[in-house]
Amino acid sequence: MTGRSTRLQLRAGSGYRRGADTRCRIIETAIDLFAMRGYDGTSTRALAESAEVNLPAIQYYFGSKEGLYRAAIDHIIAQIADGMKPTVARVTAALAHRDLPRKTLFVLLFEMLDAMLAIIVGEPCMPAKKLFISRAEIERSAALKPLHAAMRRYSVDPCLALVARLTGQPDDDERTIARTLLILAQVTVFAHKGPQRDLGWTQIDEARLQIIRSLVHEHTAAILDAVRTIPQ
Repeated sequence: MTGRSTRLQLRAGSGYRRGADTRCRIIETAIDLFAMRGYDGTSTRALAESAEVNLPAIQYYFGSKEGLYRAAIDHIIAQIADGMKPTVARVTAALAHRDLPRKTLFVLLFEMLDAMLAIIVGEPCMPAKKLFISRAEIERSAALKPLHAAMRRYSVDPCLALVARLTGQPDDDERTIARTLLILAQVTVFAHKGPQRDLGWTQIDEARLQIIRSLVHEHTAAILDAVRTIPQ
């Protein structure tokens, strides 16, 4: 390969990286603006100005404002999938065995909750993404369907299967589903700033994260152990 060809290839690679960085910056900006203003209240001009790109860049990368909105949802789905896939794979493989010890089931459930907590607390932009999703729910956006499917695949369904095994109840029973959602709510509440404010925390460092983890484990074990003694 000639020196000129090498330089051309390097420039092309650099251009690709710059393009990927620009696309990602537009998406992150869009999440913030859609979260604050909603879909209808956010103009493509405002999106371009906030992302510090020219207006045609929106069309170049996404085709339209709707395309950018869907790309923002896909971006959130990808982050959830990247964070949850390894744990979900371990849970799925383990559940193929019917006679798992109760201790093992608890360990797997705690791993699921810890992985979710890492995404919610470890991702600095999560509050904006949570607000984006909440506003989209209010606006009844059909674009959220893939996100709902991802949340079921990577969080609700694996945890539901584990809770069903631990309680000895069917996974399609309303009480089992509700119990699982209540357990998950212990984690998702920290996607909001309110709990941190009430605790007097300006941030959640590793020590505080460990406090949350241990309490979630403790409460979850208490909830599921109580199922054995409380009449259904």
